[in-house]
Amino acid sequence: MAGLACAGLLIVVFIGEHLNDLGVLLRAPALPVLVLGGAIVALLLGVLLIARPGPRVARWASVAGVPWLIAFGSLAIRSLGGPGVISSGLITGFGLAGALVAHRSRMAARSDR
Repeated sequence: MAGLACAGLLIVVFIGEHLNDLGVLLRAPALPVLVLGGAIVALLLGVLLIARPGPRVARWASVAGVPWLIAFGSLAIRSLGGPGVISSGLITGFGLAGALVAHRSRMAARSDR
């Protein structure tokens, strides 16, 4: 869900709203690059968790939760009261939920041994 939210945000907001002047994305690349990176990481981990769920992939997803929280959590805090608070809050929540589910499944698998 986090990857789809990032990809949708990138396509609809960053590209869709600036079709007349895509140079805006190059003049202020930090946020579009963060969202693109988030989409790639979340979609890749999501596909791996669906296709080959295992301890290694669950560990990667758990570890990805920390930088996800730092990057998108700080973005959500900075956008409080602004137009991006809902999208950044959803992306933060979906990413953290995915990391926590992967962490819990990894811990459950470890305790079954």
